[in-house]
Amino acid sequence: MAIPEQIGRYIIKSELGRGGMATVYRAFDPSFDREVAIKVLPREMLHDPQFRSRFEREIKMIASLEHPSIVPVYDVGDDNGQPYFVMRFMNGGSLTDVIEKGSIPIKDTARTVERIAQGLAHAHRKGVIHRDLKPDNILFDDAGEPFISDFGVAKLTESTSNLTGSGVIGTPAYMSPEQAQGVDIDLRSDVYGLGVIVYQMLSGHQPYSADTPMGVVVKHITEPVPEILKILPTLPHEVDAIIKTAMAKDKNQRYPNTIELAKALNMVAFGNPGDLTFSTNSGITTRLKSTPTTQLSRGQTTGLVVVGVVLLLAIAGFLLLRNQLFASNEPTVAPTAVIEVAASPTEAPTLDTVTESAFAPACSASVAFPLPEAKETNAQCQQKFPYTSVAISPDAEFKVLTAEGKCTVAGKDNEKQVLSCTGPDFLEMQIQVCTPPKLTNADLAQCSADSTFNAENSCCVAVPPSEAGCVVVDIKLKGCN
Repeated sequence: MAIPEQIGRYIIKSELGRGGMATVYRAFDPSFDREVAIKVLPREMLHDPQFRSRFEREIKMIASLEHPSIVPVYDVGDDNGQPYFVMRFMNGGSLTDVIEKGSIPIKDTARTVERIAQGLAHAHRKGVIHRDLKPDNILFDDAGEPFISDFGVAKLTESTSNLTGSGVIGTPAYMSPEQAQGVDIDLRSDVYGLGVIVYQMLSGHQPYSADTPMGVVVKHITEPVPEILKILPTLPHEVDAIIKTAMAKDKNQRYPNTIELAKALNMVAFGNPGDLTFSTNSGITTRLKSTPTTQLSRGQTTGLVVVGVVLLLAIAGFLLLRNQLFASNEPTVAPTAVIEVAASPTEAPTLDTVTESAFAPACSASVAFPLPEAKETNAQCQQKFPYTSVAISPDAEFKVLTAEGKCTVAGKDNEKQVLSCTGPDFLEMQIQVCTPPKLTNADLAQCSADSTFNAENSCCVAVPPSEAGCVVVDIKLKGCN
């Protein structure tokens, strides 16, 4: 097919690439005296009467994604019925070009993934899912910085194709199982695609291969994630857990967002997760699948403070008056036996005086809370830094008790979480691992501060609530210098 001389006002210089759903040209924009890239979509798409409005709506959303690691969209239009959009020209090639030269070291992989993960997180916060994340869509500028291109193109084309043969929406080699099956997807589909890219960057090839595109799709749906350590046994073993978590068949078992994937990879590559959060532009950290918090205005906050002060004064006045009225005929109660009950929004504050006899009885020595699994599995040196892995229960929480030590979740599945921990040579670390019992305020009120209510036996175990269901793992890091 002949290359057009001009599209709109743009003078075509050469063809950069051609795929099943679009052709990309290198062009010159005379209005701004700059080189650009133009992605041209097939004329056949305009046969869909709703395509034009959807095209304009989606491209406007894509063009609104302003982020340092997203290729900016400059313009959008159609030329004699052929839709196109104009992007910044990236003259540093694609990630595909880099991978073709051989596998990429883990530190370089982590740096690229960190930048790409931040661009994807920005898009995800705005409700935009890439849907076709692959090395061809990661482009470099002349300084070697990576950028994401082609946001939303797969979504534009999904109503004009069927999930058969070459009509698969997206690219089979990088497609999440849920996208391949045509069900609803969310940002974790992009987490899967980024996991595939990590595998390919480190190994030099894709995780699955087959004779047909549909054969590759079936493997993404049904086959286990290949173990990269069988190909590259010199890689840190945590890398295998990272890839398997990112590419979990069940999206609920993957990293909740691309930032968590980047942090896990950074921990292995550099010994720290980096200064990354899945946050809004205002810096307010947002956690997925958590209950949204309501932001209060300055006036609302001030009002709550005033109400709180008035309430405290009222309680203090009530106590003083009560002591004066009943000092002569009420026995003195030791401070340790007084329990203050917090007032609910609809009730006046009250003060209930009880004795320790109201507590639940102490448990026998045989009653205890279930403890999580916590076991050191491996210790090694990477780039002269000591690392150790700790396998813990899949639902357990952990906290590093040693100031100099750091741990991050390197992988997670139904059987265990794998922590990657590091610090100075010979550091003696302590990690607290907990599966705390689920207790209500009423349960906590049945025991003193140094014990915890055991609902199964209706008694108090002699352990503070902060330590219930917890074990402490002692680790001594290797010397690697």
